[in-house]
Amino acid sequence: MGFASSSVHIRRCRSLPSTLLAVLLASTGCEDDGAPRVPAEVIVFPSFVVVDEIGATEQFTAQVQDGNGDLIAGAAVTWSSSDISVAAVESATGLATARGPGIATITATSAPASGTAGLEVSLFCEQDYVTGQSYYGRNQYIEYIAGDLPLVLSAPHGGYLTPEEIPDRTWGTMAQDRQTQELARAIADSVYVRTGGYAHIIICRVHRSKLDANREIVEAAQGNPHAQQAWYEYHNFIEDAKGTVAEEYERGFYIDLHGHGHEMQWLELGYLLQSSDLELSDAQLERPDYVNKSSIRTLALEADSGFAALVRGPTSLGGLLEQRGYPSVPSPAYVHPGGQPFFSGGYNTARHGSRDGGPISGVQIEANWTGVRDSPGNREAFAGALAEALEVYFDLHFRIDLPGLAPLASVTASGSRGQGFEPDRR
Repeated sequence: MGFASSSVHIRRCRSLPSTLLAVLLASTGCEDDGAPRVPAEVIVFPSFVVVDEIGATEQFTAQVQDGNGDLIAGAAVTWSSSDISVAAVESATGLATARGPGIATITATSAPASGTAGLEVSLFCEQDYVTGQSYYGRNQYIEYIAGDLPLVLSAPHGGYLTPEEIPDRTWGTMAQDRQTQELARAIADSVYVRTGGYAHIIICRVHRSKLDANREIVEAAQGNPHAQQAWYEYHNFIEDAKGTVAEEYERGFYIDLHGHGHEMQWLELGYLLQSSDLELSDAQLERPDYVNKSSIRTLALEADSGFAALVRGPTSLGGLLEQRGYPSVPSPAYVHPGGQPFFSGGYNTARHGSRDGGPISGVQIEANWTGVRDSPGNREAFAGALAEALEVYFDLHFRIDLPGLAPLASVTASGSRGQGFEPDRR
């Protein structure tokens, strides 16, 4: 659910992307001896295209093969669209034209074979985001709670939804990060209670067995158009949140929240630095090649403290959490994992942090189970500790006073910023 607020942010944003499925089928051809060959497979080129305006066209072509994998030259293809308000296609040529946001299936038929390709129509529009309110993608697979602080938090693996229209993924990791959706909401509530402001929250509500929002799209969605659309919605919401932060504050911080199942009950903080990197001395870690590969590259270049101090010093995020009773690696007590399994940061941290530039630096937090995610009370306690640590972190390294950004009078008497949310476990 959303949270009550009267402030409105109007900004240019991508619309929820639509995916156009172009399906190419082929007719029979003839061998030199005159025997007909039956199409068995159709390969579509290009396999996926993104366009950003109405009227944009894309020419799709098909390579039709028989059961032996041999090309059937000159095979005829007939095309049609399931929704011409989204996209139209010329029946004889495969030329697709974008008409509006949504999702359409383009089918080319020559029984019995078929093949698919995608075309995303991603438009720019004026979107009104009310601070503290929830916004959803198609079928509420993705939720975005709009914020007004320079803090963006995402939870890609805490979803419960298992829609039939999205088949189970057949490769990759399928396990849910238990209670991370709930932990993300608890962190947002604690930040609000302490500051009166709203973090930007993006949650994938689909189970990881259907969609992995922390992988590139091929592994994440495995060709399913509905999963692909949810993947684009998830990352576009993050980009929208980052854009708002950049416009309003010029810099900010992104946290990708996960849960690990490793034996060591500590928080693993991933800055895209490998375990072997963290085993280096502080002087070695300060070298530009390690700074430039990290997800806090921009912050490290702008902050007063050195890079090693940002990663594992007393005022690093790990150091501040350690001081509040939550062992963390890297931190002053655990400068490196010491041979233990360690998550250094994944697709989201690389894409949405500042490794490749930009004003938003980031970290992947892998939360341990015991004492952090295992009960409502422990989730609330950790959320409070993280919110407090972030206040100090922003003040020291970003020169931003989080409590000073929003009026504390907006906090309700109960300390909550809105009604609770019960995850959908269908």
